[in-house]
Amino acid sequence: MSPHRHSRFVFETSGNVRIFRHQPFISDLSVECQSCQSRVGATEPYSHHWLSGEDGQHIKLGLEEKMLLKRIERERIETFMICDESPVGRTRDFLLDTGTEAVPQLLRFLYYEASQLEVTFGFYVNVAKKRLYYETFPIVIKHFLDIEETVDMVFTRMVEKISSYVLSSLRLPMQACTIKRLKLIVHRQWNGQLKLPLQYRVKRESDVRGKSTNNSKPVDLPLLTESYINYHGKRFGHFPASLQVNLYCFRVCPRTKELYAVPYLIRSEDVNNTPTFLIQTDVTGEFRGMHEIRNIRRFLRTDPNDRVLVCRECKTHFSSRLNFALHKQIDCGRGIVVMTLDMDLDGESTELYENCLSLPKQFFKYAWFGIGPN
Repeated sequence: MSPHRHSRFVFETSGNVRIFRHQPFISDLSVECQSCQSRVGATEPYSHHWLSGEDGQHIKLGLEEKMLLKRIERERIETFMICDESPVGRTRDFLLDTGTEAVPQLLRFLYYEASQLEVTFGFYVNVAKKRLYYETFPIVIKHFLDIEETVDMVFTRMVEKISSYVLSSLRLPMQACTIKRLKLIVHRQWNGQLKLPLQYRVKRESDVRGKSTNNSKPVDLPLLTESYINYHGKRFGHFPASLQVNLYCFRVCPRTKELYAVPYLIRSEDVNNTPTFLIQTDVTGEFRGMHEIRNIRRFLRTDPNDRVLVCRECKTHFSSRLNFALHKQIDCGRGIVVMTLDMDLDGESTELYENCLSLPKQFFKYAWFGIGPN
């Protein structure tokens, strides 16, 4: 079963100080996350909690990176490859580095100014003097906050598929395989529609059918948008008193990578009659719109059934609806195909590309290069 991450997110008021605490549970013991802890005055707006501290969800793009992205668009580069530059095989470390850092970093970069990505993952595997290539069917990522969970699920299922195949076909363990190269085919798409992260889409599907508890009056959205833009990021910003709304935003723990929603501005405790919105941002943190929340209690609540999900096809158990949804998206791993590549006389498999672009290591850290159409 996939591990279940359980945490508490609480606000505590002591004297004239309000403290936000993130308390992950490890082996049923609660620990204090120092990365998320925030202290402000007891009467200050909730938004002041998020003015400082480590940002675990957004990236910073300078002019050089944005110009690189424009060049990728102009040259229609959609294929990206990464190679392990180590002189010796280190498959375990290479997959760990690419799965937790290199691939998510590249996909976050490519998500800038896109509404979703369609990604195909490919692994080159050397085993028993054979060169195998494993490739997924295209996987659609509809929110930049889904990237890390999606990559983690794909890598997990890909390793399982490789291990199963070499054991059944070649009678060899996974340790006999060497993986030093990965390929991503990324189609950046623009449809103008803002989506919630998958974690909230799958948990709140019942909200569409369920009864809304919000009986509030309509809100002037242009005024709300303008007021938020003028207010955001300022410790002494002014938010019009005429806008009686409650606002929430997303946060990501830099340590555990957990995604959670927190209050940004609370004008009324009467949640049944107060318009409530979620602040939507892009991968760089720029404002992209407001998403109305019809039932804030249901939106924030963790479903107890999250721990007992079973795939009917492969009988795998999952501890969260998010992982279960990702598992179904790659069709229990059946959405992975394997091909045998021809080898040269010297035992190598050579691929020649004419239009290659090396991505700068000062931004990407790892040895990525893009391949344009010939």
